[in-house]
Amino acid sequence: TLDVRLDKHQENALKVSKFLSKQKRVLKVFYPYKKNSQNYKLWKKYYSGASGLLGFKIKSKNKKSVTKFVNSLKLFGYGFSWGGFESLALYQTHKALGKREFTLLSKDEHIIRMHIGLEDPKDIIADIRQALKKVK
Repeated sequence: TLDVRLDKHQENALKVSKFLSKQKRVLKVFYPYKKNSQNYKLWKKYYSGASGLLGFKIKSKNKKSVTKFVNSLKLFGYGFSWGGFESLALYQTHKALGKREFTLLSKDEHIIRMHIGLEDPKDIIADIRQALKKVK
């Protein structure tokens, strides 16, 4: 069932990445399968498919509200197991990111990593939408 699951992860993650790209608090979405993303041309050259793993940069002066965002997600588990059937979310701390060029952040920027699972994408997006209201 792996090929069927990966197709669904890719389909769902693309829908979520497009939704996130339209949110005012979201500064940047890291998902190379999304056209017009920073690395789309490079991705297209070497890959024929994508997974459900994506990240995004969120703007907030209040780190606690970003943590509240992650904690208020109802359909998402918390963790690093990128590849299972369920959606997962994780607040990526500045320390964990290191000094990678593409993730250099100002003090008011935060990275959220998500694995988009097999749930209905409308439900996933609704869950993210309600959680984004926590970000101040």
